[in-house]
Amino acid sequence: MSAAVTWVHDEMLSATVLTPGQSAVFVYDEAWLRCEGMSLKRIVFMHECLCEMPGVEVRRGDVVHEVRAFAERHSAHVIETFASRDPRLQAQARELGAQLLEPEPFIDLPAGVDLKRFSRYWRRAEPLVFRKPSEPAEKL
Repeated sequence: MSAAVTWVHDEMLSATVLTPGQSAVFVYDEAWLRCEGMSLKRIVFMHECLCEMPGVEVRRGDVVHEVRAFAERHSAHVIETFASRDPRLQAQARELGAQLLEPEPFIDLPAGVDLKRFSRYWRRAEPLVFRKPSEPAEKL
């Protein structure tokens, strides 16, 4: 029996976030999907990501209720998830008493980067993302 389970939410849909051997659950929050007007394409994308995450149990319903039931079924005393800036996910994590893990940043960029447009961010990030490991990081 595991002492911890992982709650996978919509901001951490990658197999790299899973702890090997640890049980994980994702819950489709149908009320949130309707409220957000989530497109079928986005839901299919989320499902495809989940299919690439080995061993993640997928449920639907009330997130807090389903994650708690999953943890109880696995006799887990700890629920782990990645920290998020989304107020909805923050509230659910608080209600679950989840242990928040800090995700490894995709790329380290200096403070003050304009994030209002993806293209501005990507102009700064792309040279670092696609550089060869032997190349020094360019000054931004």
